[in-house]
Amino acid sequence: MNPDPVYSEAYYEHIAETMGQEAADWARLPRNEREKVLSWYHANFNTPSDLSPWPPELGGGEMP
Repeated sequence: MNPDPVYSEAYYEHIAETMGQEAADWARLPRNEREKVLSWYHANFNTPSDLSPWPPELGGGEMP
């Protein structure tokens, strides 16, 4: 799997038109930058567990 796939500018324009410019700007960020931001929010705020690398429905990361 390519961690940073390359999409056409039309793809980002479509995101901007349908979901807003902020979403398009977010989509343009490299994957490691998006993950860094999400990790910061998860570490600093009481975020829903679905942002966890191992959400409860996947066992919360605990080994059986």
